[in-house]
Formats: sequence, C-alpha cells, structure tokens
Amino acid sequence: MFQTSIILSCILISIFLKNICLASLLLIDPKNPCRAYGNASVYDITDLVDTWPVALNGPGFGGKYIYWWSCAGNTGKCDDTDVAVCQQRADAPELQFNAGNVSPQLWYGLFNGPASKSNLTWDIVYPNHQANPSFIDGTGIRVTAVHFIVDSAIEKPILTVDGEEKYTEYSITVRGKCIGQPAINQTTFVQGYCDPKTGQVVPGPYINKIIKLFPKI
Repeated sequence: MFQTSIILSCILISIFLKNICLASLLLIDPKNPCRAYGNASVYDITDLVDTWPVALNGPGFGGKYIYWWSCAGNTGKCDDTDVAVCQQRADAPELQFNAGNVSPQLWYGLFNGPASKSNLTWDIVYPNHQANPSFIDGTGIRVTAVHFIVDSAIEKPILTVDGEEKYTEYSITVRGKCIGQPAINQTTFVQGYCDPKTGQVVPGPYINKIIKLFPKI
C-alpha cells in the first residue's frame, strides 16, 4: 500500500511538472493590468465583458456566492481598490471576502508562437496580499485562478465559477472563440489579439508603434 502511494504521488508530480512546462510567465503591461505579453504576442482581456466588474454566481464553502471579478480592480466591493475578485455571500451581502488581489497577479501562457494553436489556453492567478493573514477566515491566504480556454464552437465568451477548493482556493473558467488570445489576421497577417468586443484581430500595441513609425510600409 505504501509503495502504491509513492508511485501514485510520483505520477501526479510528473503530470504537474509537465503542465507547468507548457506555459511561461507572461509580462504584465505596467499601465493595463488586463493585458500581458509573450514573445511578439499579446493577451488582452480588457473588453472581455461589457462592463467591469462582472458578477458571477457560483458555489462556495457553506452556501452560494457572488464573485465580483474585475481585471483592473475597483470591484466596488471589499473596500480595497486592488481587489480583483471579491466573494460575497448571496444570502448575506454584508459578508464579503477578498479572494485575490490585482497587483501580485501572475499570468501563465505560451511565450512563443501561440497564434498557431487552435486550442490555446492560459491562466491568471490572483493571490491575496499576505500583509495580515488570518488563521480564522483565510484572510490574506485566498487565491483565485482564472482559466482561459479558446473554443471555436462558442461564439460569445462564457464565464463560469467552478467553485471553491476547501477552503480558500477559487476557480473561474472563461471559454469562447474570441477571449483576448493572441491571433493573426489571415488577410493582412498582422499579429495581435482577438478582441472579445468585436471578434476581430486587433494589432498589438507594439504593432501600432511600428505603424506610426513607418506608416507607408
């Protein structure tokens, strides 16, 4: 039994390491926390929803919750403007918990050549600031992971709350054909990102700078 447990643990660790190796840390835009960069690629969820914050209903420990998510903070809940995800009890609105901050966020995605992948995925992890952790309600040690899955069968982005891993880990999944992933305009071959608002490929900021420098090219 003990040997079986060791073998199973080794398998799980190898799977975890394999998944980590498929992604790299992306460079977050210093002026727009809803955007990050790889190597000549850009991920941009600024227009993923019509208005931030977006309210998502989903399960949590002990009941149902509303998860207020804003990629730039200012959720209008949880007081702190740096909060990316605020968890609010559905039957007791006064109960609100910081489920992840904007400033320590980490983006994981393909660093090179992501536009050629049709099943592109990436993640944003919002950990809490740990300035004043609590052993009672999880304050300071909560974390929310947002998983992005490009799915050509889904025309408009669908956002769902997967739930809470007991007791302070939360998960949101975004699926859709155009959810801010790196993409290439097949007519002009200009590389940018798929804008969720228009469904079109928008040149990345670095491309815009080149166009301004060389407008006649």
